[in-house]
Amino acid sequence: MPTPAAVPLIVLIAAAVAFNVLKSDLARAQGKISFTSDLWLDQKLCPFMALTAHQTAKEEQTSVLVLKAALIAFYHIPGSHTGKSLGSIILHLLDRANIAKDVSV
Repeated sequence: MPTPAAVPLIVLIAAAVAFNVLKSDLARAQGKISFTSDLWLDQKLCPFMALTAHQTAKEEQTSVLVLKAALIAFYHIPGSHTGKSLGSIILHLLDRANIAKDVSV
């Protein structure tokens, strides 16, 4: 049983491993990747953004194309909420997932 002090580190490591698996999955996408985003405020009026990727991929056993979607970021939005600021944040998050070049525009 992990100590209470070790739990945050265990969670961070598990999240990093899951994100690397997601990036590998996105790298195998067939064609372009689309994304959606949503912004909202929590009860303390702190702004957050969710960014979801949508892609087609071949199933390994059958080679059938399937539609996949995955949350690639849940992000606190600091500072200004201008179009330029939000665009910069979205590009940063797409770069972090290694899919900026694969996104459909």
